[in-house]
Amino acid sequence: MKKNILIIIAIALVCFGCGREKRGQLTQRGKEIHDSWHTTTFLLIEADVIPAFHLDAWINADNDSIRYSIEDQYFPYQRIRQEEATVYSIYSGSEKQITINTFGQSLNDEGSHWLITREQHIGNASLPLFFDYESDGEILHVGKDGEQWYIQMDGNECYGSSCLMHIKPLENDGNILFAKGNYTLSGSGSYQYKYGPVLQYNIEKNILREESERGCYCSEGIVQLVASQEGYDDINVKAEYLGEKQVCITYRGVTETWE
Repeated sequence: MKKNILIIIAIALVCFGCGREKRGQLTQRGKEIHDSWHTTTFLLIEADVIPAFHLDAWINADNDSIRYSIEDQYFPYQRIRQEEATVYSIYSGSEKQITINTFGQSLNDEGSHWLITREQHIGNASLPLFFDYESDGEILHVGKDGEQWYIQMDGNECYGSSCLMHIKPLENDGNILFAKGNYTLSGSGSYQYKYGPVLQYNIEKNILREESERGCYCSEGIVQLVASQEGYDDINVKAEYLGEKQVCITYRGVTETWE
């Protein structure tokens, strides 16, 4: 009985099931599916991937003065520690957040490969399994691929979740990539949730992510989402970004714009 209740809660959190939406919010469940994908994806990128690029600049800095400047700007509340010859960790206080193996390469090197492991769990029930307190955290592979960088997640390493995305910074400062949070994102993948739900996604039109005084937001791009659960019909959602803080959600034949 307890297990059945937990399954129902998990399904509700990932937006499966039926119900009556309020008038004017006919795409509420579609928006929630989008929000789960959006939160997961940009949490990965902005909490784990982009700091790796700033760490790369810190490692390759010519002197301590430049390193201190990078720390002040990009790691003001964190500490960087070199654990091994090619392994670095970023701490918040005494808690290790992420560990990065550079394999002795720079992210600016063509064909580079970095391994990023999150040590500190997020623990939100509406997020995929690899963010759960019971997991070992997510593992990401990042490297240079021409004029952009790939972000890869293997389902065998991340509790069934996988992805292959490409990211390209649009504002750099010399050797410091991602000097601001302006970049494009493309690719596809899937996220595995507790008790079986899977959220597949495909970025149909490159997403433009921008940074302003109000924070980061997606101003352009289209992502197609498919939420599936054994025993339920698939739910298809289309999300199109229309500018600062606006997303157009299409769900079950209804389209609404959300802010």
